[in-house]
Amino acid sequence: MYEKGYNSTGIQEIVNEAGIPKGSFYNYFESKEDFAIQAINMYTANNKQFICDILDDKSMKPTQRVMKLYTTFANFFAQKEYKLGCFNLNLCQEMADVNIKIATSLDHSLKVLKDPLTKCLREAYESGDLDNSQDVEMLSEFIYNSWGGAIVRMKASKNAEPLNAFLSILDKVLLK
Repeated sequence: MYEKGYNSTGIQEIVNEAGIPKGSFYNYFESKEDFAIQAINMYTANNKQFICDILDDKSMKPTQRVMKLYTTFANFFAQKEYKLGCFNLNLCQEMADVNIKIATSLDHSLKVLKDPLTKCLREAYESGDLDNSQDVEMLSEFIYNSWGGAIVRMKASKNAEPLNAFLSILDKVLLK
């Protein structure tokens, strides 16, 4: 689903990749929709841990941690030749308008993955490293959503320009 999308990935393809009989799929999942929701949950758990590992690293200032997080993601996308994008955003674009259960799961996931950023920005604000005129909640929402837009543009352009523009502006926003 990450590479091909929800509609272009069949259950037979999933079980073939897993090396299990098709009937076994339904021992673990009620439906393809349930599989997608479980995939979202797994993606969320794995990525939250990755994000927290960077944003909780007290050896750097909070603003440096934020820059490191997005630079690390940009490097990941470069390794994938700007094709893969974000699993949640890919699925959101394809399914959020047509499947309320998947949309609800994605919305929850996106909030969970944004929370560590908000926490880190709050730490930067409290330590005096972030301009005190910033509303931390709104800034976090803006950064998170801008990054998502940069990822979508990156997939269309197949290059780093949208990510580099994001990183350049983020650096300026985080400087006090």
